Amino acid sequence: MYSIRKKIGQISVLMLFLVVSATWGASLQLEPIQYEKETLANGLRVIYAPMHQAPVVHVRVLYHVGSRDENPQRQGFAHMFEHMMFRGSAHVPPEQHMKLIDGVGGDSNAFTSFDQTTYVNTIPSNAVQMALYLEADRMASFKVNDNIFQTERKVVAEEWRMRTANPPLGTLEQDFFRTAYNAHSYRWTPIGDMDQLRQASSDELQHFFNTYYVPNNACLIVAGDIDVARTKQWVARYFGWIPKGGDVPRKMPAEPVQNQARELVVYKPNVPLTNVYMGFKTTDYKSDDHFALGLLGDILSSGRTGKLDRQFVNGANPVCLSVGAGDWQLEDQSLFVIEAVVQQGQNPDKVRKDVLAAVYEVAEKGVTTEELEKVRTQQRQALVRGRQTCTQIATALGDEEVFGGNAERANQMLAKIDAVTLADIQAVAKKYLRPDGVTVVEYRPDPTGINARKAATMQAAASKADQLKDAPVVASSEPIQPRVSQFPAGYPTEPPIDGGVVQAHFNKGTETTVAGMKIITLTDHRLPLVNISLIMPGGSDSESSDKIAIGGFTSQMLRRGTAGVPFLDFSADLESKGISIDAADAQDTTRLNISCTTDELDYAIEKANKVLASPDFPKEEFDKLQKQHIGGLMQSLSDPSTVAQRELVSTLYEGSTLGRVTTKKTLESLTLDDVKNWYQKFYQLDGAWIIVAGDVTEQKAAQLAEKLVAGISRRSAPPPADYSTKPPSDKRRIILVDNPEGKQATIRAAIRAYDIHTDEKYAGMLAGNILSSGIEGRLNKYVRAEKGLTYGAYAYFRPNRHAGEFNGSLATNPDTTADAVVAVNKVLDDMKAADVTNVELSEAKTRTIGSLVMEMQTVAQQAGRRLDQVLNGYPIDYWDTLPQHLADVKPEQIRAVMNKYVNEDRMIYVIVAPGVVKQQLEKLGDVEVRPMPLNREISSSHVDEGGG
Repeated sequence: MYSIRKKIGQISVLMLFLVVSATWGASLQLEPIQYEKETLANGLRVIYAPMHQAPVVHVRVLYHVGSRDENPQRQGFAHMFEHMMFRGSAHVPPEQHMKLIDGVGGDSNAFTSFDQTTYVNTIPSNAVQMALYLEADRMASFKVNDNIFQTERKVVAEEWRMRTANPPLGTLEQDFFRTAYNAHSYRWTPIGDMDQLRQASSDELQHFFNTYYVPNNACLIVAGDIDVARTKQWVARYFGWIPKGGDVPRKMPAEPVQNQARELVVYKPNVPLTNVYMGFKTTDYKSDDHFALGLLGDILSSGRTGKLDRQFVNGANPVCLSVGAGDWQLEDQSLFVIEAVVQQGQNPDKVRKDVLAAVYEVAEKGVTTEELEKVRTQQRQALVRGRQTCTQIATALGDEEVFGGNAERANQMLAKIDAVTLADIQAVAKKYLRPDGVTVVEYRPDPTGINARKAATMQAAASKADQLKDAPVVASSEPIQPRVSQFPAGYPTEPPIDGGVVQAHFNKGTETTVAGMKIITLTDHRLPLVNISLIMPGGSDSESSDKIAIGGFTSQMLRRGTAGVPFLDFSADLESKGISIDAADAQDTTRLNISCTTDELDYAIEKANKVLASPDFPKEEFDKLQKQHIGGLMQSLSDPSTVAQRELVSTLYEGSTLGRVTTKKTLESLTLDDVKNWYQKFYQLDGAWIIVAGDVTEQKAAQLAEKLVAGISRRSAPPPADYSTKPPSDKRRIILVDNPEGKQATIRAAIRAYDIHTDEKYAGMLAGNILSSGIEGRLNKYVRAEKGLTYGAYAYFRPNRHAGEFNGSLATNPDTTADAVVAVNKVLDDMKAADVTNVELSEAKTRTIGSLVMEMQTVAQQAGRRLDQVLNGYPIDYWDTLPQHLADVKPEQIRAVMNKYVNEDRMIYVIVAPGVVKQQLEKLGDVEVRPMPLNREISSSHVDEGGG
C-alpha cells in the first residue's frame, strides 16, 4: 500500500510511559520512553525500546526514501520497491518473508509515502531473530529482475485502479498536490505513474535500490518484549557486516513562495456532493511551529464542537456534511489542510468562502483560552491512549529519529504541547494561513455531464495502465548488479526459526451482579484509562422494512440534547475533560459506551446517566441529523466497494432483516416520534449487562454501574428479531451494477454457510486462512502473484450469531473481469477436489494460533474478546481452548466444509464495473444488469448544488 501521511494533531502516533498523579489531567508527569540507540559502523541507526506488557515485538525498517526522491520521469519507483522487496533475496525465496512472519501469527507489510518506504513486522516475542534476519537479507542482497518487475508492476497497476482511478474521489488528493506544488517533488503522489513504470528498465530500478536502500539511509527500530543485550547481538550479526552505501543524493528543487491563490474545479458525474480541499503550505518537519499548528487544527475541527464544526456542521443552519482541519506533517514543506463536504442544495462557492473566512478569523482575532485548553487536554489524553502497543512506540521513535533528527524529540512532546500559548496559535495562523497562499481543489457533481471537464487525462492514464498488462519489460542497458554478492564466511543460509508458539492468555475478569445486572470487570492498571459498555438486548435487526436505520438514528439522537443542556454545550463540556459518551446500534444489541481517564470516571458516569435517562430529542437536532444521514448516504452510494457490498448483502439475505439496506426514501420516512418510540423500546435494562475494563477495581466498577443505571425504569426486553429468510438460490446469480465511470471491476461473491453455533467453524477458520492469509494464501499465490489479475484476493467463512456465509472479494481490470472470476473459482475447486497438505494445514494452524497473541496487547482488545464470549454464548475459557480445537482439525475436515458450503454454481456474484463487461460475464451465466444505486436515488430527485 502507499500512504500519504496525515499528521492531523501532533500525537496520532506517539506513546509515552507515564507516572500518574491523583489528578493527572493538568499536571501530567512523564517518564521518558525507555530506549537505547546505537549507530553501526555502516551508518545504520538502531533503536531498541523494551516494553514488556505483552509477548509481542515490532521490528521496523524505515528507509529514508519516498516519492520525493524519485526522478520526475520515473514516478513510482519507491512504491515499486515496497512491492518487489517481498520477492526474495539471497537466502529468502520469493514470498518467503511474509510466509515466515505470517507462519508464527505475525503481520508483515510495508508502506510508501512522500518521505519514507517502511517495512513492518509485528511478531510474537520468540520470532525477533527471524524477523531481523529477513530484513537484513533483503537490505543486503535484493536484486531486481524482469520477471519480478513485470509481475509486480501489474499488481501496482491494479492498486492504482483500486485506490486512485476507480473511486470517484480517488484522484482528488493527486489533483490537490499537483496544484499546491509547482517545483518540489511533492507535486506527485507515491502511487506512481503507470506509463513511466512501463518505460522503465530493471537496471534503473536496481540503481535506485543500490542508491537509497542502504544502511546509512535507514533506521531499524525494535520495540516490545525484547532482551536488549541479546537483540543487539543479533543486529550486529545480521546487519553489522552490510557495506555502507554512498552519499545519498537529495536533489529536490525548492518550492517557490506562493503569493497567489490557486484553484482547480473538477466536475464529475459520479460525485454526488461537492468535496473541497483547501490547503496552505507551512514548514518542515523539524519546526516547533507544528505543535501550534496541530493544536490549531484541533481547535478548528476536533470533536463535535470545533470552530468549523459548530458553524458549518452542527450549528443552527448546517451547510456541510462534514468538515475537518489539520496539520499534514511532511519532511520538507508541509501542509495545513481543511476538508469539507458540502450539503446538497448549498452553494459551494459561498460555503468555501465562509469556511476560509472562519479560518482567517483566527489570524485576525486569535482563539480563546477555553478552546486552547480543551484541545490541549485532548492531546494530553491522546498521549496516554497512544502508549498501548509496540507498533506505536516504534513509529514515534523512528519518525522523530529520521525526520526530526533525534528520537529524543518523542520525549519532549508533552512539554512542547503545554508550552503553546494563545499568541503562538494566532502567530502560526498569520504566518501560514494567508489568502494569497491558499490552494483550493473542488470536485463537484455533474449528473447530466453538461459541465464536465472531459476526463481525457484519466482515460489516458487508464489506457496506459492497461498497457502494463502484457507489455514486456524494457531491456536493461547494463547488467543488473545487486549491492552485495558475497556474504561473510559462516553466515547462516537459512532464517533462524524458533519452533515454539507463544500462548495467549486472555483476561477473563471477574463477575458480579448489581441492580439485577451482570457486571464484568477486567482490571488493567497499565494506563489510567477506563472503558465502560452497557449492552442492552435488541437493536436494528428488529427494524421494520419501512423504518430502516431507525436504530442507528436513535443512538445518535441520544446525545443531541440532554437533560435540558443543548447538544453543543453538552459536547463541549465532555470534550473539555476528554470524556467520550456515545450510544451505538449493534444490530442485535444496543450499547452505551463510555471512555475516559481514571480521574474523570465519576463525572463521566454522572453525565452518561443523564444521556441514558434524560434525552431531550429536540426537533431541530432531528432535522439536522436526518439531512446529514441523507447526505452521507448519497456520498457513499458513489463508492464501488460500498455499492458491491450493499448489493451482495441485500441479495444474499433477501427477505430477511439481515438483507435490508438504507435508502434515501427510508431515511426521509423517519420521524421524531419513531425515535422516541425506539428509545422507549430498546433503551431498557431487562437482560442488560455491563463490561468495565481498565484502571478500576471490581468494587469501583460495581459502584459505577449502580450510578450509571440509577433512575432507569425497567421494562420488558423487546422480542427477538425475526431472522427468517427466503430459501437460498439454487442457481448462480450474476449481478452487474453498471458503473459507467468505473476504471476497475469490483467483485464480491457469497453463498450462505454455517453460523457460529457449529464446530464446523474451526475447519472453516483454517480454510479461510489457507485461502487468504497474506501473499502466500492460495488465492493471492494464483490470482495475484501468478496471474497478476488483482492487488489482492480474499475468501473466508464469516459465521455470526444468526446466519453465516462464505464470501470473497477482489478487484481487477474491467478487461479481465471474467478471467478473475474463473481464476478464483479454480482455486476454490482445487480446495474441494483434494485435501490440503499436512504442511499447509500445519502452517495455517500455527498462523492462526500465533495470531491470538497479537490480540491481547491492549485492555480494549481483551475486553472485545470477553464481549464476544458472552454475546456468542461461548464457554468462558473459549479463547484459551481455541488453539486446541484448531490443532485437532484434520485435512479431510477442511475439504468437507468446503464441499458442503462452497458451490460456485449457486454462488451470488456482484460486479460493479462498466456495463461493457457484460459480454464477458455472459460466458459464466445469465447476467442481471442494474444501475448504480446513486442513479436510482437521483432519478426521481435531481441533485441540485445551488449557485456557483
